[in-house]
Amino acid sequence: MNNRRIWFWIALFVLVSSFSTAQRHEFGINVGGVNYVGEIGSTQLIQPKHLEIGLIYKRNYNERIGLRVMYSRGKLSGNDLNSSELDRLQRSPYPLSFANDYSTLGAAIEINYVKFPVGEFGFSWTPYIHAGVNRMIIQDIYFDPSVPSSRASGKVVTVGIPFGVGVKFNFGKSWILAAEMRPQFTLSDNLDGSFPNLEKKPSAEQFSTSLSSDWLVFTGISITYGFGRLPCCRD
Repeated sequence: MNNRRIWFWIALFVLVSSFSTAQRHEFGINVGGVNYVGEIGSTQLIQPKHLEIGLIYKRNYNERIGLRVMYSRGKLSGNDLNSSELDRLQRSPYPLSFANDYSTLGAAIEINYVKFPVGEFGFSWTPYIHAGVNRMIIQDIYFDPSVPSSRASGKVVTVGIPFGVGVKFNFGKSWILAAEMRPQFTLSDNLDGSFPNLEKKPSAEQFSTSLSSDWLVFTGISITYGFGRLPCCRD
């Protein structure tokens, strides 16, 4: 699916939902830093390195529970010279580095710790948790034994499982600012080129370790605008 179709379906879904339900909706942008944890480079869990930006839509079923859909794009990279582990700094015959691009489209459930009314004057805030699933498109990268940096060979699709915590604030009447940390476990061990398909690339080097599947960690903010009719009944 190309980018134009993705934007079209997101816009259509938001438009139809706003006319077909009496629930409140949110639409906005999501931006922050992302880092990778895998077989190359640093193993620090939170170390934002590259920008991730995307669109986010939320449907709030009540003041505690909502569903969100998000499309995002970003970059990830790693370099053994940035690691604190000796086996990576002294990797033979030389330290490795890679870069990869990705895009994700997925859905998640979001649960507020306390009731969080959207569309009312006054200030409110709440911590929240979230978990979901993503369809992730990445470059299919690999290493040749004689080259210390990665090479790309088309694109592949994998699945990511994001989850995390955050805190959000309602200001004005309909604006919501949220800050969150979102680790994402992926069902791929080749975001970094360490576990290529040897049937496709017989000459590629395979060096995956016990870290197994790769992770992405996002830390950033979202700004959304609430619209649509409020629920007819409140506690």
